[in-house]
Amino acid sequence: MSLNVALILGYFIFLVGGFALHSRPVIHPWLFLLRSFFPKWQFFHSLVLTPRLYFRHQTGEEWSDWRKFTPRAKRRLIHLVHNPQVNLALSEQNLVELLTNDLPSCEDDAAALRLVSYRMVDRLVRLKIGVMPGFCAYQFRICLERPGVLADVERDMVLLSPVSPAKEWVS
Repeated sequence: MSLNVALILGYFIFLVGGFALHSRPVIHPWLFLLRSFFPKWQFFHSLVLTPRLYFRHQTGEEWSDWRKFTPRAKRRLIHLVHNPQVNLALSEQNLVELLTNDLPSCEDDAAALRLVSYRMVDRLVRLKIGVMPGFCAYQFRICLERPGVLADVERDMVLLSPVSPAKEWVS
């Protein structure tokens, strides 16, 4: 038996063992980074509420309207082979879903602000808003939406971030 066959066989034994043991969720901050290596096998499970990210920014005294972050792109034939923009957009939406899944484990709002996934979504919002003239603050919220139905903000909001000043901007 070659080394490659032994490694592949060992990998599948490891996966089967993981499925059989029903382990606890990973909660350590360093182990959190390993979640990207293992696929989430819950797609097409059921038609459920989808978390959507909305953000706004303040210029002077005026707040912009809430803008919905939608990771959609035009489909092209080349995307079957090379698709980095859509993959990036889908990973950003996955980040919003991870934060939504992490929120129930928080005992209060301060604990939510310490989550790694919260800080990553916060960073994503800052990158989407960008540096604008007169930009002085920003805020984001996450609402659960049914496909094809507009969200009712009062009923469907899961998270409303505190207003963050632009002077906290870190590149």
